[in-house]
Amino acid sequence: MEMELLLPSHIAGARRRGGEDRLGALPDALLLLILANLGSTAEAARTSILARRWRSLWPELHVLVLRGVGPDTLDHLLGRARHGNLRRLEIQVRSPARGGIPATQISSLLRAADEHNPAELVFDVGHGGDGGDVPFELPCFTRAISMDLQIGSRSFTLTPPPASEFTFAALETLTLSLCRVDPSEFLRRCPRLRVLAMDCCWAHNAVEIHSGSLQEVVLKDMARPVAGGDRTPRRVDIAAPMPRKFRLECYGRAEMVASFSAPAPAAETLSFKYCSVWSRSIGLPVEGCLLSLATAMEWRSRYGQVNNPVLVRVLSMVILSNQNYGYGNRSLAQEIVRLPVNNFSVLKLDLRTNYHDFGTLIFDLLKSLDSIQRLELELSWTPSEYFDYYDPDERRNEHIWLPDLEELDIGGMNLTDHDIDFLKVIFTYAPYIKTVRIQLSAWVSQSDSGYKKLRRMFRENSSVKCYVNGVLEELPRRSNRLLCMRHQSA
Repeated sequence: MEMELLLPSHIAGARRRGGEDRLGALPDALLLLILANLGSTAEAARTSILARRWRSLWPELHVLVLRGVGPDTLDHLLGRARHGNLRRLEIQVRSPARGGIPATQISSLLRAADEHNPAELVFDVGHGGDGGDVPFELPCFTRAISMDLQIGSRSFTLTPPPASEFTFAALETLTLSLCRVDPSEFLRRCPRLRVLAMDCCWAHNAVEIHSGSLQEVVLKDMARPVAGGDRTPRRVDIAAPMPRKFRLECYGRAEMVASFSAPAPAAETLSFKYCSVWSRSIGLPVEGCLLSLATAMEWRSRYGQVNNPVLVRVLSMVILSNQNYGYGNRSLAQEIVRLPVNNFSVLKLDLRTNYHDFGTLIFDLLKSLDSIQRLELELSWTPSEYFDYYDPDERRNEHIWLPDLEELDIGGMNLTDHDIDFLKVIFTYAPYIKTVRIQLSAWVSQSDSGYKKLRRMFRENSSVKCYVNGVLEELPRRSNRLLCMRHQSA
């Protein structure tokens, strides 16, 4: 037998010297509790050497954990286990030194596992000896509430269910790792599925995730060779009326586009992260690419007041410099339209770019998000040579109206001419703005001309609370003709 069921030599020696067997005097229920706390069924099985009584105990465990065990030994241990309704069954198959485990053997192990009706199943198997091209058969785990299948770039077929019955009648959580599976093939067999996590090498250019019960969806597109340089976008259509959380992470060699067939007003968090260069295809009006986009519900205080926070929807984006600008096939506005929610109150932008003309990007965004109440910007360090590319006529001709914007937070501001003109547009076209907070870059001095222009602008808008580096600017109040003009235009 592959796994020797032997005790450590010092324990075996103590028994040969006639030591008292105090453990053997304990009742079976307590001994089973001790075996369960060993954390490994293989370790529990090693106690069989103690006495015949111990040999019959471990098969009664309601939790079986079999890690790093070969297929033949697994088959033997599963055959000895006698509990008909396991609470949890965890199997980690040790692959042979050469080749892998063929699909037929995986199917056999899963059938043996199904005989114990686990409520929770974890099944981890390496790459297949048949190259993973031959699918294995996944039986009907009718009692399973949670399943975690790590199946090594494989696919599976489903055992036909009994007449008028679902395959996975009780399944609520399903995790599929390193697999090649079309979710539309099994979702209709999971009437109670609430959580789906797929970490896949997608073999299809279009898949559907349609479910009336799903509340959380996590999709990861893993890198895989692309035949003939084909970078056809992978498209995922989500039709789930009850999602609360959705996350998409792209590591592959092609773009992955998620679309929602219906609004999802109950969605709390949505997250899209494009981790590979090939997946970043969101076109921007400046040289940049979208790294991540996320939405979340957050408790926020208004105007810096801690009391009485309100729950608002936040849209966050991180934008990177992009040397391959021009390959984008859709705009940022089009990406936002795809979202199943649109009632955003806060916009957070983290700009990690070399260029400094951020106004173009922000105003284009605000034209489609004109209900934003709070705008938060985090600016990265920009080489001084990029400051010369700014065209002030672009700001003077800007046409925008922001009636709901009340708060503006900017970190890393340099107070260049571009920065000052950007603030002028905000003060002019956001008539009800109440608070502005600016954190200056470390090298900006109060003696700089930009700082003097900033204070002059604050005086012209004295009804707005303005903070610089966390300190409220105390400015002499004067009549504010610009403010009156803004209110009249409103």
